[in-house]
Amino acid sequence: MPTELTWPEVAARLAPARSYWLGTVSAVGAPHAAPVWGVVVDDDLYLYSERSTVKARNLVADPRVVVHLESAEDVVIVHGRLDDLGAPGERGDVVAALAAKYPDPDDAQYLPSQDPDFDVLYVLRPERAMAWRLDGYLTSQGRWRA
Repeated sequence: MPTELTWPEVAARLAPARSYWLGTVSAVGAPHAAPVWGVVVDDDLYLYSERSTVKARNLVADPRVVVHLESAEDVVIVHGRLDDLGAPGERGDVVAALAAKYPDPDDAQYLPSQDPDFDVLYVLRPERAMAWRLDGYLTSQGRWRA
């Protein structure tokens, strides 16, 4: 039986991930998946993109998303919606947290602090989540609901 998780517990599992998979849906109902970078600040997950991308265009039509970790060994899947916060520069704390999370000089070119093409910042508004670890599947299952 899954245990009940708190949102801070889910956010703590999301925080160290280098990349996340983001699932969106197009205006005609077609699914779309893309890897993205992001950061957890005060238990909120922030993701960023360019408004010209498929995922950003999909989010204009339908902000519902699924976000999950890359691993099938350490699983966290969150359903919710992404709220458009505007330009990343409006949230200096988030831009600084992204720079701290991705400190490798080769990463800088992919951060909104260095590339003005990254012109939209989103915050995840979670609705439900599930999590487990494959090596302890029966005892590690957890669920969270808003």
